[in-house]
Amino acid sequence: MTAALRIAFSLARLWTAQALRHAAVTVGLWVLAMLALLFGIIGLLAAMWIWLARVLDPLAAALAIGGGGVACSIILLAVVRMRRAAPLLPPTATEKVHAAFADRKTGLDLWGSLLGLAILGFVLGRMGKGDDHPDP
Repeated sequence: MTAALRIAFSLARLWTAQALRHAAVTVGLWVLAMLALLFGIIGLLAAMWIWLARVLDPLAAALAIGGGGVACSIILLAVVRMRRAAPLLPPTATEKVHAAFADRKTGLDLWGSLLGLAILGFVLGRMGKGDDHPDP
């Protein structure tokens, strides 16, 4: 029984390590993509400022670019605030789901007690044995 548990824990550790490695690579690629996007935006803003400085004076060009950035951020913040305030589901839908699950018992009670019994059996089974297999 303990050999099966050791194999299961080894497989779980291996799966977790692979999942973490995959997540780290994905996050690293996203960070690199966002840095490249940031450099691109900075380059485009510099080009826009050079072009506007030829048409207008440099102060007016800087004010136009800064004002445009502030206006864009205000609009985006307003959109974010509206999306955050809106509920994901209408209240009637959540009430229907709550009422449907309030009448039924889920399998969580059964699985929770089975998991507790399995842990108790593992602990009690290990108490009777000595250190036959030293842990690495």
